[in-house]
Amino acid sequence: MEKNTGGCYMAVVSLLEELQQHLSPNNLISPFSKREIHILHDAVTSMHSLLTHSSGLTYNYHLINQISENRILSLAQNASKYLDFWTVKLNLWNLFKPIREIPSLAEITQEMIAINHELNIFHHSSSTGADNPSSWLIPLTTTVNPEAKMIGLENEFVAMLDCLTGHPSKLKVFPIIGMAGVGKTTFSNKLYHNPLVVHHFYIRAWVTVSQQYQVRKILLTILNCVANEDSFDLQGRSEEELEEKVYRILKQKRYLLVLDDMWDTKAWDELKRVFPDDKNGSRIILTSRLQEVAVHASEDTPAHCLRCLSMHESWELLSSKIFVGGESCPQDMVEVGKQIAYKCHGLPLTIVVLGGLLSKMNKKIDVWESVAQSVRSLVMEEADQCRQTQHILALSYNHLPDSLKPCFLYMGMFPEDYEISVKKLTWLWVAEGFIRSTTHKSLEEIAEDYLADLIARSLILVKRRSSRGTVKTCYIHDLMRELCLRESQKHNFLHAINGCGQLRLHVEDMSGVDLPPDFGEVPPPYLHDLQRLSFHSSIHEYSNKASFPYTRSLMSFEKLSVSGHRRFLGMSFKLLKVLNIVNTNLMELPGEIMMLTRLKFLALTIQSSLDIRNLSEFRLLQTLFIDCEWDGYLIRTFWDMLELRHFHMKRSCQSYLSTYSLLSQSQLPLVSAVIESLLPLRLLNNLSTVSTVRPISCTEKMLRSMPHLKSLGVYESEEDYQFRGWFERLVLLPELEKLKYVFSNPFVSSSLKPGRLPPWQSLPPNLVKLTLSGTSLPWDDMSKLSMLPKLEVLKLKNYAFSGTVWNSWTGGFCCLKFLLIGSTNLEIWETDGNHFPNLRQLVLRHCRFLEEIPYGIGESPLLETIELHRCKNSAVISARSLQEEQQSLGNDGLTIYITEG
Repeated sequence: MEKNTGGCYMAVVSLLEELQQHLSPNNLISPFSKREIHILHDAVTSMHSLLTHSSGLTYNYHLINQISENRILSLAQNASKYLDFWTVKLNLWNLFKPIREIPSLAEITQEMIAINHELNIFHHSSSTGADNPSSWLIPLTTTVNPEAKMIGLENEFVAMLDCLTGHPSKLKVFPIIGMAGVGKTTFSNKLYHNPLVVHHFYIRAWVTVSQQYQVRKILLTILNCVANEDSFDLQGRSEEELEEKVYRILKQKRYLLVLDDMWDTKAWDELKRVFPDDKNGSRIILTSRLQEVAVHASEDTPAHCLRCLSMHESWELLSSKIFVGGESCPQDMVEVGKQIAYKCHGLPLTIVVLGGLLSKMNKKIDVWESVAQSVRSLVMEEADQCRQTQHILALSYNHLPDSLKPCFLYMGMFPEDYEISVKKLTWLWVAEGFIRSTTHKSLEEIAEDYLADLIARSLILVKRRSSRGTVKTCYIHDLMRELCLRESQKHNFLHAINGCGQLRLHVEDMSGVDLPPDFGEVPPPYLHDLQRLSFHSSIHEYSNKASFPYTRSLMSFEKLSVSGHRRFLGMSFKLLKVLNIVNTNLMELPGEIMMLTRLKFLALTIQSSLDIRNLSEFRLLQTLFIDCEWDGYLIRTFWDMLELRHFHMKRSCQSYLSTYSLLSQSQLPLVSAVIESLLPLRLLNNLSTVSTVRPISCTEKMLRSMPHLKSLGVYESEEDYQFRGWFERLVLLPELEKLKYVFSNPFVSSSLKPGRLPPWQSLPPNLVKLTLSGTSLPWDDMSKLSMLPKLEVLKLKNYAFSGTVWNSWTGGFCCLKFLLIGSTNLEIWETDGNHFPNLRQLVLRHCRFLEEIPYGIGESPLLETIELHRCKNSAVISARSLQEEQQSLGNDGLTIYITEG
């Protein structure tokens, strides 16, 4: 039976996060006593724990069904509404009537405790075997079609064919992974029936494992493929007898087994003992959507991640399904057909389903143009073939632990084909309350683990990786996004708005409703219970037409320009916690936003400069991400935001000296001491990111107040001369991992340039990534950076170092993996391989004076790529010579990328 407990779990998570907000020392608005909230919080925490511990278990659906998912869902939602109403006292007349029908906080707590008692009893009886989960297991079967057409992937197919029929002789497992519908079964099927494979292996067997497997039935399937006995005679055998029989049949024979659609590492552990290794070239192909399963089954062979088809391959497959028997596509329809194929995003499952639908339609250009406008809805609609598509995709979602379901569904907030910043995504997950701390890891680290899990399950795809090799941006396939939207609407989790009229505005009849005296005037029409809204277009169409009393999150991806006199959006969001509208170019910070004191995540773009004194009311803010100009000076009220985790002001260009316009230049050194004496001693224990500030904000007391800071960005200009010496204080940040230091102009007079770097012992000991720009340091100072014990990424931009010669013979850079040098007057660089023992990637940009790549770089044992962008021709020639030299030594792993100009 399909599990579907995500709705009640997400409601419980949302309520728990709401209660923790009421318990926050920074929350000054809760009308409830701490004792009331603590009692309810304990009950909800207990329920969350029970739901989490049973998540992913076979009996989870039955446990929740027994207690009643709707009962839990309704209770959690009512509790949340009750808290919201009495906290904010929403000035919306028709919230008053339903609130009278909701039980009191004490009644809600008692009901929560009663449900917990039932959950405990059922959880205990299920986990101790009172109910045998295996009795619910119904194995799925898949018919293997040897005639299924495979297009594309020819190179991958030949490579895998060689692996199956070549060396080594020991038993090898070859995992094939990928998202649902990418063609793993078809690919394996073609291998399985290839004449060379049929001839090479004495025994072959195909087994579909599926989510709900039984070892006994898998063994019977193998025996049905390889044994000549009557299947009726095998039915009466015990599982141990079947295992022994499979082992004896496979023993001393070269066999090929395909274990298709494996979901669980336990399934492999229960089966592997029946597969003998007689060093005769036997092979096992294992397909899965889960990277974890692939790694577990084959530790010594990397999994082959099956790619989506190219546009050309997609059209070839689509046309082969529509035009059969030599029929060809009319030329005027080819371009429309290619558009349809492109919208399938290279997913064979989608292409095959569409091909089946189009083959039954009139082959006319207007019909196809209509199809091109609604590819996803056609694939996901209710036809039999389409229901099968939905089921295949939904299996990945249903298999998720409940803790991962809201993170996956949240991907529906982003538009089609949107490249999502991983950093921003994890910050959003934390602000939404999806991440629960259960280990010594930070919330962001747990969020990164969640993302890695979703990627390993082929639900989220990697777009770009950072210089450290971590995932920098990601995206979701359109069909998976459609699944997110459908599941989200089912649970009222989020709504994505693509056009005006998608949300139906309505007014309810006010007659007979007694309004409280402080409700004031009747508000405009509004929409009930929309938790999260994402406007991909037409947000302006809803201005002054609707208010959203229960909306917690609002995103807008429509590019807008809002003038200063225009009321911001014209909509009322009393309970908003997440506001992400970076595509809206605001002239200034709107007053409407200043009223949103419950915000946890705020991302904006402002055309004018921003005074951060305006942000002092956001006591619950966790993430502030604003693209604007500001003076880079952290004022005293910054330390009132105790919940703050990430402070990211994208630009820091405005002079802060205007703040002290009455002071003369000679008086400026006194400013820092005055500021520091006024600062409180409160620690910002949650603060992880600060960017971009000026040196005046890097005093000793300021840095000591951020003990867990991991990422810091500093912008410095000539006017900061009076506040230098800050670099030496960075040693006060023991957990600092990333530092970006930008000096405004590398060509100022030497008296105004930054000083030299301090000794490496005075630098942050845990620094992993360092970016320097415009600092014009001497190359001799690189020896100090080379001693940093954990430095993996070093980016030197815009004359970060100045001088014509760099001799790096002293050893060091023991962990450096990525080195970028950009825009420099460097002419001669000499080094050896011992200086960069772990270097994997070297990038040179605009190094127009560098004569050649040092020969010693080629001696770096792990070097994979060298990139040259607009560099001197002699440097390009030396890079190619270095590559040829490496190839002559048998090293084909070095790749050269060159951009001329």
